[in-house]
Amino acid sequence: MLEQITPDWFDRYGKRIEVYRLPQDKTKQAALQVQIGQDGVHLYHALYSEAAPAWLRKIPSVRVLCRVWMQQYYTEGGQIRWRDNKELPPHKLLIVSPDDVEARNRTKRETNWTGYVVHLTETCGPATPNIITHVATTPATTTDGAIVDAIHQALDDKDLLPEEHLVDSGYVSVDNLLDAQQQYGIDIIGPVGGGSSWQTKAGKGFDVSCFAIDWENQIVTCPQGRHSQSWYVRHEKYGHEYIAARFAPTDCQVCPHRSDCTRSKRGIRSVTFKPQVAYETLQAARERQKTEAFKKKYKKRAGVEGTISQGTRAFGSRRSRYLGLPKTHLQHLATAAAMNLTRAVSWLEEEGRSKTSLYRSPFAALAPT
Repeated sequence: MLEQITPDWFDRYGKRIEVYRLPQDKTKQAALQVQIGQDGVHLYHALYSEAAPAWLRKIPSVRVLCRVWMQQYYTEGGQIRWRDNKELPPHKLLIVSPDDVEARNRTKRETNWTGYVVHLTETCGPATPNIITHVATTPATTTDGAIVDAIHQALDDKDLLPEEHLVDSGYVSVDNLLDAQQQYGIDIIGPVGGGSSWQTKAGKGFDVSCFAIDWENQIVTCPQGRHSQSWYVRHEKYGHEYIAARFAPTDCQVCPHRSDCTRSKRGIRSVTFKPQVAYETLQAARERQKTEAFKKKYKKRAGVEGTISQGTRAFGSRRSRYLGLPKTHLQHLATAAAMNLTRAVSWLEEEGRSKTSLYRSPFAALAPT
């Protein structure tokens, strides 16, 4: 392959990456981006030419090189172009490290990281130590809600299904609520969002919960007693069904409460909501979470925050020692096993648990009994 390399390649790529410095000038940086793209395309064409041995194209690093260049560069008018952020593939597909092609980048609130997410399931009985019963590892871009069914299936396979599953709000969706109850007999307990309408966010006006729905006759009645004039079943881009009902312009335009109901330029209110079973499930969950019984029960979920803290601070679970999803998952399993062993030993030694932490700190252990 030396015949494909020109002397200037040694100037650009001769230094180890950890001591490499980019040019300070923005114009020179842009020129270097294009030059690297051209070098990569040149190497790609050489590797896939008829003169190149076929085994070269089967090397994993060569395949990664092709994928990275397709994601980062494109050809326009015969010229290699660097893709800006808007032109890059979605984060769930974008390779951010050639050393670990399964790692993904994600930003959650103020935290940004590249790698994976670990989902821990543990017991929370009053008379037994909290034991981790399942560990799931996903790419960072996998949403919490997308892993719930797989967790329940894994627990079912181990005959460890709970009657109630206390989860964070990210794991709660109407699909998960229904699937958990219908397939596994599990009651998911977690905060349900109030909706995305401006009325809900503002805390005033008439959101969909203020409307009466006659499912049998397919009629929606507004808070002022007016009936909808249309009822249509639609599909979201992900395939979920929803219902759209619209009110008559003659009713909305003369309504004295129109400003609390719609911001439409035409002054006409329309409401969208899920089919009956899903809608009623959501409404029931939202009403339940207002009760003192729910709040008391949900306090138990705070224990898993201590578990996450223990795994992070005492066992280094936030740093992967390996590359790739399977090996990272194996590390998470080993970490969970170590945490379970530590908890079992502490329990057998009758150390007990405090109200604010699973285990006492070394300093707290010095306090006189």
